Amino acid sequence: MKVIRKKPLGIPSKILLGVVVAGVILIPLIPLVAREAWVYTNKPEFCVSCHAMKGEYRNWSHSAHRNWAGCSDCHVPQQSMVTKLAGKTRDGVYHGYAQIFNSAHDPIRMSKHGEDTVMGNCLRCHEQLVASIIHKGDRKCWECHRGVPHGY
Repeated sequence: MKVIRKKPLGIPSKILLGVVVAGVILIPLIPLVAREAWVYTNKPEFCVSCHAMKGEYRNWSHSAHRNWAGCSDCHVPQQSMVTKLAGKTRDGVYHGYAQIFNSAHDPIRMSKHGEDTVMGNCLRCHEQLVASIIHKGDRKCWECHRGVPHGY
């Protein structure tokens, strides 16, 4: 009777086996991690955790908007999940850069893009309230409603 000996796995085969095992374990976790990251980054506590928004957060937390709208409800585009994800990504990269390189304005100022986003979200949420109001020119809601929702 002849004994057949199997060759031990070579280094490339061991690496491949490790990648397959890791993939089988990690791939199912991706949707869970992505969902939790999405939920966590929608919380106002996340926004105030890494940049100079302490005053805005404090004022918002004592406003009526606290019960209905968080930071991303106003400051992130809401047209679809794609625009929301793109907006969060764009703002996250910008804010991350500003935080890392200490280049944020003090006090914080909204960009033109940010103003357009917030204005669109004001009108989206308060559509019935403002339906009969005719705005002339490029006036922003916060020009008249100065203290909403940050209480300036």
